[in-house]
Amino acid sequence: MKVKTADAAGVSLRKALIYGTTTALLVGALTLPALVSVAYERTLRTVLLVLLLGLVGRTYLSSLLAFARTEPPGGMPDDLPLVSVVIPAYNEEPVLADTIEAALALDYPHECLEIVVCYEADSTDRTGEIAERYGAEYDAVKAVERDEPGGGKAKATNYALQYATGDLIASIDADHEFAPDAVSRAVRWFESDDDIWCVKGRCYGRNPTDSLLALHATVERHIAELADLFGRQVFGGFTIFGGGQAFFRAEMFDELGMFDEDVLVEDIDMSARIHAHGKRLQVDPYILTFEENPATLSGWWSQRSRWARGWMQVAVRHLLPLSRNGTLNLRQRADAAYTFGYALLPVLLVLVAPLFVLDRFVLDSSTWLPYDDYLWTAIGLGPVVCSYLIFARDWREGYSHHPAEYLAAFTLWFYFFFQSIVYVVAFLDEFVFDTESVYVTTSRSGAPDEPEPEHSPTTDD
Repeated sequence: MKVKTADAAGVSLRKALIYGTTTALLVGALTLPALVSVAYERTLRTVLLVLLLGLVGRTYLSSLLAFARTEPPGGMPDDLPLVSVVIPAYNEEPVLADTIEAALALDYPHECLEIVVCYEADSTDRTGEIAERYGAEYDAVKAVERDEPGGGKAKATNYALQYATGDLIASIDADHEFAPDAVSRAVRWFESDDDIWCVKGRCYGRNPTDSLLALHATVERHIAELADLFGRQVFGGFTIFGGGQAFFRAEMFDELGMFDEDVLVEDIDMSARIHAHGKRLQVDPYILTFEENPATLSGWWSQRSRWARGWMQVAVRHLLPLSRNGTLNLRQRADAAYTFGYALLPVLLVLVAPLFVLDRFVLDSSTWLPYDDYLWTAIGLGPVVCSYLIFARDWREGYSHHPAEYLAAFTLWFYFFFQSIVYVVAFLDEFVFDTESVYVTTSRSGAPDEPEPEHSPTTDD
C-alpha cells in the first residue's frame, strides 16, 4: 500500500470538481423528487429520522451504560508474562520520546517488559535518531529500522511483531502515552480467561486546546471510546478495538495470521476475525492511554478519510459473514450488522441535507411517524446530553476535562456534519471511482522537544 503524508496528499482542483459534480448529481437524484411528491418527501424524511434515532438512541443508551464499573476478576499471576510493547513510528519526532518515556514508566517489571520501537527508514525527521538513542540507553528498548517498500500501519506493525518475543503484545500508536497501570491491568484480564485474545482500553484525548478541530475531535473520541466501545461490552454486543492501543495474546497471530495490509482499518478487520474465531475481545475503559488528536485540517482530514473508507471496506467484507456466524450469539450478530450497516449513514445525511434547507421554503417537513417533532428534538439534543453524561462519569472517576470541551458539546452536530462530507468522499473513492487505497499519515502538532526524564501521564493531561 502506498503511503503519503497529509501535506503531500492534497486535493487537485480537477478532483474537487469531479467529486463535487458527482455529489451534486446524487443529491439531486435523491432530493429533487421531493419537490413534486409529498409522499416521497415524507418517506425519505422518515427513513432519515428512523436511522438517526437508531444511531442517537444507541448513543444515549451507551452513555448511560458507561457508568458501569468493571474489574478484572483475576489477580496478577505469580509468574508474570513477558509483555512486548510494539510502537510503529513514521515521522513521529514531536511525540515519540514521550511515548517511550511513558512505556518505561509503567508499573510493570522491566525484566518482563520489552519495548519494540519500529521506525521507518523513510522518516524525514529525527524519528530514527530518537528510537536508536533510547535503544542504546535502555535494555528494555529495542530499536528496529524498517527499510522496505510499501507501508501503512498494518505493514509496519506486522514487521515490528517479528521482533516481539513476549507472551502478550501491547500495540500502541506513537502519539499515545500509557497510564502507569495499563499493562498490569491488561495482564489481569488475560489471566482471568484463556478465551480473551484481545483487551482494549480507552484512548483519552490530551490536546483539546490545540485547535477547534482538535477540541471537537477530543469530545467526539470521549463518546466513541467510552460510550460506544465500552457500552458494547456492558450490553454484551459486538466489541471492537481501535488501533491506537490494544493488547493481544501472541498466539492470536499464530492462529489468525497477521494484520491485513490491504485494508485501511486493520484493527476493525482483526476485531471481526477474533469474533468469527469464537474468541473474546474485552473492553476496559480503566486501561488508559493519552492520545493526541489531529489539530490541523490536513491531518484531521487524512485520518478521518482513512477511517471512513476503511470502515466501508471492512463492512463489505464482514457484514454478511458475521450476521450468519454461529459462533456469535444473536445479540452479537445483530450488533455486528448494526455496526457495519451504519457505516454508510453519514453519506445519506449529506445527500439529503437540502431537505432541511427546502423546509424553510416549499416542503412540508413532516414524517409518517407520530410525535416527530419530539423525536427530532431528542436527536438534536443527543450530542450535548451524551457528552455531559460522559463528563459526569469521568468526574466520578476523577478524570478532568478542559472547560472548552463543555462548550464544544453544543456544536458537535456541525462537526459531525462536516465529518459526514469526509464519508461522502470516501464513498466515492471506494464504490464509484474505485481509486487506489493510499495510507495517508496523520501529521503531528507542536514542535519537537527533548523529553523530561521519567515522564508519565496523569489524568490532568
